[in-house]
Amino acid sequence: MEHGVNRFNEYLGIKVDHLDNSGCTAFLEVKEDLYNSLEGVLHGGVTFTLADVAMGHAASPPENGIQQCVTSELKINYLSPAKGRKLIAESNVIKRGRKLITMEAKIKDEDGKIVAVALGTYARI
Repeated sequence: MEHGVNRFNEYLGIKVDHLDNSGCTAFLEVKEDLYNSLEGVLHGGVTFTLADVAMGHAASPPENGIQQCVTSELKINYLSPAKGRKLIAESNVIKRGRKLITMEAKIKDEDGKIVAVALGTYARI
């Protein structure tokens, strides 16, 4: 395995579009093999992972492809089924402490409809 590559994120097709000290935007092109048992509806675990990636990257950006933090706690509220060809997560820093960073994220479909909101805490490693 290549050092510094997150193979799970690659498998899902998650890509980081924007990253700075205040937040991150990550997205994925939805593939049929990521649906749950309801045709055309993305599995909730994929939505959860996309939110986690967007928040974790902004909490402590990777260095040389290696993550600099781990998820300590993450809560997500699903507001409506995630459908369509693209899902986008936009995260923001709520509070940045010495060891812990509190983050929030909104997950939207390609039309800008919010399908989930998440709140997470990340620990620097």
